[in-house]
Amino acid sequence: MILNHMLLDEPELEFGHGGRHIDPRLGLVRHGPLQPFPGDKISIGVIGTAETVEGFERWIDRLKSAIPGSSEKQPNLFPPFPGLGNNNPFRCPFEVSPTARRVLPVRDIGQIVGAAKHADAVTAAATLFSDEATAMLEASDKPDVIVTALPFDLIMRIVNDVVVDGEDDAPDRDDTPIDFRDLLKAKALHLQKPTQLAWPTLWDDHARIPRKLRNTQRRVQDPATRAWNFLNALFYKAGRAPWRLPRPEDQLKTSYIGIGFYRDRSGQRLLTSTAQMFDERGRGLILRGGRACTDKGDLHPYLDRTDAYDLVRRSIKAYQGQHHHAPARVVIMKTSRFQPKEAEGVEQALSESNVAYRDLVWISESAPVTMFREGDYPPLRGQLIGFGRDALLFTRGSVPYYRTYPGLRVPRPLFIRPHSKDTPVADVARDILALTKMSWNSTQFDGALPIPIRAARQVGKVLKHVPIGQKEATEYPQYM
Repeated sequence: MILNHMLLDEPELEFGHGGRHIDPRLGLVRHGPLQPFPGDKISIGVIGTAETVEGFERWIDRLKSAIPGSSEKQPNLFPPFPGLGNNNPFRCPFEVSPTARRVLPVRDIGQIVGAAKHADAVTAAATLFSDEATAMLEASDKPDVIVTALPFDLIMRIVNDVVVDGEDDAPDRDDTPIDFRDLLKAKALHLQKPTQLAWPTLWDDHARIPRKLRNTQRRVQDPATRAWNFLNALFYKAGRAPWRLPRPEDQLKTSYIGIGFYRDRSGQRLLTSTAQMFDERGRGLILRGGRACTDKGDLHPYLDRTDAYDLVRRSIKAYQGQHHHAPARVVIMKTSRFQPKEAEGVEQALSESNVAYRDLVWISESAPVTMFREGDYPPLRGQLIGFGRDALLFTRGSVPYYRTYPGLRVPRPLFIRPHSKDTPVADVARDILALTKMSWNSTQFDGALPIPIRAARQVGKVLKHVPIGQKEATEYPQYM
């Protein structure tokens, strides 16, 4: 039975000089980033073949000029990129350091492309790029972020599983195929510098990369959108904050913790990772938890009481290390239900840390229902339907600001099911909606998942390649 129904306002973001707007791109154009520094610049290192390094450098130089938007019908969804000149939305230049360029020998790429097994090719490629990044950072000029510019034939081998000179044209089926991105991130964690992958489709408007399925092409964003998204990711990974969630003085200081689960490479151990949002600027601290438990059917992983207590206590200590006080409110998000003993461990840790308000929320992506507006139009983003303690929230849907529904599939709502809460479910939903806008790989603001859940999931994909006992990096940009 539907007890209430409302449309939540699109959350605002805060930019430089206190400026606010709902849209990241227009907010950056009008107000600049949250953290502009006089004389600042983003220094980029780049690793690739002679062709890809040159292509990426030409593209960065091209971005000094404006790039027109791609749609007159939806100008807010596909706005122009104003260029890195006088209208620079980031208020600082992006420069490829001439002493932070590593050109890979053609022979090394050829050996990887010709590897017979997918796992061997991916491992060799990740090792090659991480070794080159290590050598780059041993020099005197240390860039803020390292771009790995992949050539077409290497992408076809390590992503699309195509062997040029071998007999095996598929991954080794004895194990789950290794994702190159995740393995590279894992191998580069010790560098303490974020990496960013770049494909020829970034700088070449005519390049097309096939999907694994025959006769299909990967969808390529328009040139202006590519510029917005890539530069925003570099800006954040370089340690700057493009925007944050506004926090009125009378609002409780809140820490958001997302708990995600992943299996190790053997597939035998179910482990947990957590990505904690320890401030509204979006800086996240990564902590790795203990071994998770599962219910019948392996559908709802959870922590035992001791591990749940330990994980939350360490998270609160990390927050205190940054702010010198405990948060007044903690919101813990999972995509599986809380078990009673697990919740007891969480509550004990919060009580010992003097956290006054706490919300333990199960966010399910498998809502039992969806809805349409009259005429079969998708629901509006921000549509909230309350079912007593629970609620359905559409984080994807039609966006009036964009004048369209930007998605490709029928939008599914998030099913918000609080295990325990001190906050009304509508206010929890407002937090979730706002946190979908804290994703720095995209400047389109209608993300499906709140960043604590999204980040915990990304972190797990990387940590599965990091042996237990090896110290993991604590900064979220190294995992994204």
